[in-house]
Formats: sequence, structure tokens, C-alpha cells
Amino acid sequence: MRRLFDYRSVPREKRTHILAAMLFGSVLSYLLIVRFGVTVGEVEGDSMLPTLKDGERYLINRMVFRLRELQPGDIVEINMPGLDDYSVKRIIALPGDVVQIRGGRVYVNGRERPEPYLPSGVFTEGRALGSRAYLVPDNAYFVLGDNRSISADSRTFGAVERDRLVGRLWMR
Repeated sequence: MRRLFDYRSVPREKRTHILAAMLFGSVLSYLLIVRFGVTVGEVEGDSMLPTLKDGERYLINRMVFRLRELQPGDIVEINMPGLDDYSVKRIIALPGDVVQIRGGRVYVNGRERPEPYLPSGVFTEGRALGSRAYLVPDNAYFVLGDNRSISADSRTFGAVERDRLVGRLWMR
């Protein structure tokens, strides 16, 4: 059987060049995939319970912004405002939406937001937002953690600008 390529036929000094080029290409490919494609993250804390548990690993789709618009219910990784830290939250409202929290429920554009991912009976406090209506600015998203009692989210720091979104989580 004849081989397509036999490395033994290449002079020894050229083998080093070929190996170096393959190594460089592999590292470059890895860096491009991690920066612009898919990377791995890990949940730290309990702000997304019961959906995500502390220590759970997940894939982050960094290309989602080029493929489709984000939707309410999408779980995203965020570069947190004012911190050098990342957090995982759920998108509740899009740019231009009006959010209001009344009676422990979340309303978007005057309609109660269905939240089937939350355990029944979860009460959502308005925190700094109170019961005031909040207009989500252009190019920003209103995000909440699923564990509403402990989550630091848009109720405290306001909407998150789009450029702070790292990517959408790919779940199991």
C-alpha cells in the first residue's frame, strides 16, 4: 500500500519546519475558536439555582451574536459591570422593552413574563428598581438570576450593555 505522504522522505531539517508550522497552526486555530467560537465556563455561586449549580461546567457560544438575535429566556455569560468577573444570568427583556416588577412577578411591556424555569411560588423583589417601570436602553439587556433571593442582577445594577455579553450558554 502506497502512502500519500511519508515524513521519512523529507530531509530532517525540513521536518522541524513542518512540525513548527503545524504547531503554530494548531495554536492559532485553538485561539481563534476560543476567542470567536466556543469556550468553556464554570458556574461560581448559586445565583442560577435550580437551573445551574455551583461548579457545573458549560459551553459558551461566542458566535451567537452573528448567528441570531438573543431572546428572552436565553442564558448568557456577562462580564459584570464594575468588576473583573464573569457571571451567568438569564435575559428577561430586550432593548426597548419596559420592565416592571409588581407583586413578586415580572412584567415586560405590560404582560407578565412566563418563567417556567422557576420553581412555583418564587417571589421576585424589585430591589433598587422597586415597582417602577424601567425602559431597557438601546443596545442593552435586562437580566435576572434564576435564584431571585440572592442574585445580583439588573434589579440592582440596571441593564447590561451588549458589549458586556460574552456569549450564550449551550446547555446539556
